[in-house]
Amino acid sequence: MANIKSQKKRNLTNEKARMRNRAVRAEIKTATRAVKDAVAAGDGAAAIAAAHKACKLMDRAVTKGVLHKNQAANRKSGVMKLANTVATAEDIAGYKAPEKKAPNKTGAPKKAAAKAERKKAMEEAQKAKEKNRKETQKAQAAAAEKRAKEEAEAAAAEAEAAAAEAAEAEAAEGEEAAAEEAPAEEAPEEAPAEEATEE
Repeated sequence: MANIKSQKKRNLTNEKARMRNRAVRAEIKTATRAVKDAVAAGDGAAAIAAAHKACKLMDRAVTKGVLHKNQAANRKSGVMKLANTVATAEDIAGYKAPEKKAPNKTGAPKKAAAKAERKKAMEEAQKAKEKNRKETQKAQAAAAEKRAKEEAEAAAAEAEAAAAEAAEAEAAEGEEAAAEEAPAEEAPEEAPAEEATEE
């Protein structure tokens, strides 16, 4: 008994394939027996119909890997030769292949509806995202404009303050200069008075 996980899984898949292959081979044998029974009964139309059905099953078995393509070709050849022993040209010409079954569309409307709902939800989400993006851009533009305005006002206030400081500094310098010039002008006026007293 295998104790490796991959081998255990391989054993399960092999068993499933074996049961499927056995069922396919049994179905082919049943179809071939139907051809033999129709030939034994001398029914050419039934033999041709059964032969076509058996050939179809063999082709399907080839696609599934149950039969080799050459083995299927040999069996189909034998079945058709056996059917042609009792079938006439009218039987062969009158054979009509069974109509193909229409695909089951029970799940198609549900899938289409679900797909439409998903598409609608995606469109709504895209619209909401676009709206949020525009609002964000608008808010960012407003914030940038406000920030630029505040910076301009701050720069203007700084310029005014600098101008006021410069004006005050100039006024102070003017006052100092005036204060220095005043004593210099008063000194020569007192000199003649002193001279007169000395005389």
